[in-house]
Amino acid sequence: MNFDRINLSRRHLLKAVGAGVVASATSACSSSQPQPPAGIIGADGKRVLPWKNWSGNQSCQPTERLVPRNEEQLIDAIKAANSTVRCVGSGHSFSGLVPTNQTLLSLARLRGVENVDREALEADVWAGTRLSMLGRELWKHDMSTINMSDIDSQSFAGAIATSTHGTGKHLGSISSHLRGLRMVKANGEVIECSPDNNSDLFYASSNHIGAMGVITKARLKTDPAYYLKETSWMMSEEEGLARAAELRDKHRHYEMFALPHSDYMLGVAIDKVAAADIPANPPVPSGDAYEAFRMMSNLIDYMPFMRSWLVNFGASGVEPETRYGKSHEIFGNLRDILFNEMEYVVPADAGPACLKEVLDTIKQQNIPVIFPIEARYVAADEVWLSPFYRRDGFAISCHNFHDKDYKAYFAAIEPIFWKYDGRPHWGKIHTLGPEQLAGKYERFKDFVELRREMDPDGRFINEHLSRVLGV
Repeated sequence: MNFDRINLSRRHLLKAVGAGVVASATSACSSSQPQPPAGIIGADGKRVLPWKNWSGNQSCQPTERLVPRNEEQLIDAIKAANSTVRCVGSGHSFSGLVPTNQTLLSLARLRGVENVDREALEADVWAGTRLSMLGRELWKHDMSTINMSDIDSQSFAGAIATSTHGTGKHLGSISSHLRGLRMVKANGEVIECSPDNNSDLFYASSNHIGAMGVITKARLKTDPAYYLKETSWMMSEEEGLARAAELRDKHRHYEMFALPHSDYMLGVAIDKVAAADIPANPPVPSGDAYEAFRMMSNLIDYMPFMRSWLVNFGASGVEPETRYGKSHEIFGNLRDILFNEMEYVVPADAGPACLKEVLDTIKQQNIPVIFPIEARYVAADEVWLSPFYRRDGFAISCHNFHDKDYKAYFAAIEPIFWKYDGRPHWGKIHTLGPEQLAGKYERFKDFVELRREMDPDGRFINEHLSRVLGV
């Protein structure tokens, strides 16, 4: 192992920090004992499998699971269901948006891009389209998404449901780039809306959390196809916090990964680049960091008193790295290390101070976490339940490995977000109820009232939505 020269990209950082922990945990959970078949026998005599999300912190046993092939089958399924109906995408939400013990509906077969208008730079995107597929399909038409999240495994409708976002001072969430929605109401009626047609429904449903109806497709605004250059480098925590606004203003996209229990922070800047300026043989990220941090993670399990020293040691050897590629290739990052996540969005100008208080609290309370904390800037929008509603935001995402207790960690830092007037991400873990949420989202009560008009019998309401919406 060569510890004198460690190239560490953000993908390596996120993956390698916990490799040893995850490996040891999964081996400890394995069993050679035969397991009974999962699921229950449905009304049609076929087995209905249970569901769980990506990280495993949410699960349910529905009485039926449906995957309609087209919009007509979807409408029939909603009409025929005599129970609660919840939609599921790729399972990348950590809050309880999906679980139901009744009908679980997947839109995975409703996918693809159509009605492409290259002049207007718009296209219709079916709800079940994965974000990774969306980027590739648009590229075929010489188009790119305006922005994208740094995980592209989500379904398009799921991303809309929770204002999924990337980073960039002048760039909003995916929901902010919508130009129209098509959805099925609880009674099976198909309805369309846009900023100019039924605008209240449009701005409510552009972050619908599955409560308004079932989105079947949406009209998306795009950009001409473009390439990106990503540069990442390690700096001190002090420098990273002090220069956050400067670097945000300098680059099209800028984000930070703060390392708990260390003195370091990883900066990631992304800008457009001409295809002609991409090197013929661009550098390939080193794999050294994976092994180095796997060793570090294992050591921390046995010697927690060395946590700070080991994280600082690993970070101190990081060298700058550059990547080039098509827009969707640079935006999307593989996340094969499972985790649970809390994200709050605070006012942009308060972001660095809030992040510092989170990092200081982790150190002061000696919270056993080494997973990087991601911080991103996002532009304001008009979407009713968007964390960025009429306010530029600084999104702070805190994670812990899926097999580690996250509750004590999140309980310690969540009040810090409240102190800075933070709004929770709807797809991630939070503890707020309707009274607190109404104080943070100006149109919250309007959303609840419109939802009642759209779905008076609560066909799309599960236990989690009942709790957070107060219905």
